[in-house]
Amino acid sequence: MKPPFGQRLRTLIGREHRAALFARWFPRRIDRILLAVIAVVIIAGTVLRVDVIGSNDRVSVDEGGYIANADRILEGQQIATFKWAPGTSLMFAAAAVLRGTPRISQATHSHGIAQYSQLVAEFLTLIMVAVIAWILAGPWAALIAVALMATYEPLIDVTRTYLSEPLGGLILIATVAAICWARKRDLHSLLLAGLVAGLAGLVREDYALAVAAIMLGLVLSGYPNRRAAVGRALVYGLVALAVVTPYVVYASIKEKRFTPIVSAGPHALFLGTYLPGGGNQFIDISVEAKTVCRHFRKTHPRYCHLTPGDAEGLFALIHSEHPSESDAAAAQTEAFENLNKYMLGEPIQFAHMLWNKAWNMWSYPWSGGNSQGGGGLTRQTSLFQHQLYSLIAWLGILFGLAVLRRRWAFVVPVVGLLAIALLNTFFAITPRDNVRFMPFVFLYGAVGLVATLRWSAERVRGRRSGAAPA
Repeated sequence: MKPPFGQRLRTLIGREHRAALFARWFPRRIDRILLAVIAVVIIAGTVLRVDVIGSNDRVSVDEGGYIANADRILEGQQIATFKWAPGTSLMFAAAAVLRGTPRISQATHSHGIAQYSQLVAEFLTLIMVAVIAWILAGPWAALIAVALMATYEPLIDVTRTYLSEPLGGLILIATVAAICWARKRDLHSLLLAGLVAGLAGLVREDYALAVAAIMLGLVLSGYPNRRAAVGRALVYGLVALAVVTPYVVYASIKEKRFTPIVSAGPHALFLGTYLPGGGNQFIDISVEAKTVCRHFRKTHPRYCHLTPGDAEGLFALIHSEHPSESDAAAAQTEAFENLNKYMLGEPIQFAHMLWNKAWNMWSYPWSGGNSQGGGGLTRQTSLFQHQLYSLIAWLGILFGLAVLRRRWAFVVPVVGLLAIALLNTFFAITPRDNVRFMPFVFLYGAVGLVATLRWSAERVRGRRSGAAPA
C-alpha cells in the first residue's frame, strides 16, 4: 500500500532528497563553488541594472513608437505604427495589465512598468546564458559568459529605455535553447521550438533568417534519417510561420501592401544600399540635403531646415519621383535600383561599404541613449570595455568553430547569428544594432573559449603521455 500523499510529498521535497539531487547535479566541490559565484554575479548584474533605472534623460523616436503601440494595445485599438515589430510593445502591455496600469508612462527619468519589464528580461537572459553555457561547456564557461554580460555597460544602460534590445537578446537565446533541446526529441518538442521561433520573429523581424539557418541545419544533420530530417525542418519552419502569419496579414491589410511584420524595411534598405552616402542614414541625408531643399524650396520650405538624421525630406523627394506609388513602394523601388546600380555595377565598392558598416556596428559600443546638454547623443559607455569584451568573445567563437565544428548546438546557432548580421549590413545600421546580439556573443564566445582551452590541454597531456617511457 502506498504511503499517504502528504508523506510522499514531504519525502520528495525533504532535506535529504534535496541534498541528494544537488550532489547529483553538482558532484564536485568546485562546481558548487562556481555555482555560488555565478549566482553572485547574476545578482550583481541585476543590481547594476536596477541602479540605472530612472537615469534616462531622453526618449527617442523608436522608444516613442514602442510606447504608442503598447498604449493602443491596452486600449484595444489598432496599433499606432507598423514601423516596429510588436513583440516589445506586447511585453509592455502585458506588464501593464499585470500591474493594473492603464497606460505606459512616456517620460524621462522613468521608473515605470516598461523599465521593470526590461529588468526582468535582462535577469532571465543572465540566467539562460548561465544555464546554456554550463550545459555546453561546463561551469567555467557559464561564469565567463555571465561575468561578461553582467558588467557590459550597454546591456546595463538599455534597461532604463523603452527599446526592444533586452527582449530581443532574451528571445534569440530562447530560440537557440529551444531548438537545441528539441532537435532529437519528439514532435511536440519541435512544435514548441517552432512556437518560440515564431515569437522571436514578432520581436525582431530579422530573426527569420536565423530560423532559416536552423531549418537548413536540421536538414543537413540527417537526424534520424534524411527524409525525416527534411520533414522535421518543415514542421519547425511552418509552425514559426503560422505564429507570425496572422500579424503579417493584419499589418498588410492596414498598410494596404504586403508588410512582412514591419513597414520600415524599404526605407532602411534604401538608406543601407545607397553607396554615395556610405549606406549610413546620417550621411545619406546630408548628401541629399541640398537636392531636397532645392526641390521643395517653394512648396515645402520646412524640408530645408530638418535636423540631421530626419529622413522625411529625402523620402518625400523619392516619393515625388514615383507619384503613382505609395511612399513605401517608392522607397522599395529606389532600394532595388541601388542594388542594381551599385551592388551589381560596382561590386567591389559595394562590398567595401558593407564591410565598413559591419565593422562600425561591431567595433563601437552603443552610446547608452542619453543626450548631451545641446540635445545630441554623448557616449556614456566604454569603448575599451566593448572592444576588450568583443575580442574575448569573438576569438572564443572563432576557435570554437574549429574545435567544435561537429557540434550542432554550437555551429548552427553561430551560423544563424552570422546570417542575421550579414542581412543587417544591407540596411542602415548603427552600433545599437549589436546590443541585442551581445548576450549570444558572450555565451558562445565563452563556450568556444573554454572548449578550446580544454582541447589544448588534452592535446598537451596526450603528447606528454605519448613521450613518457613505457
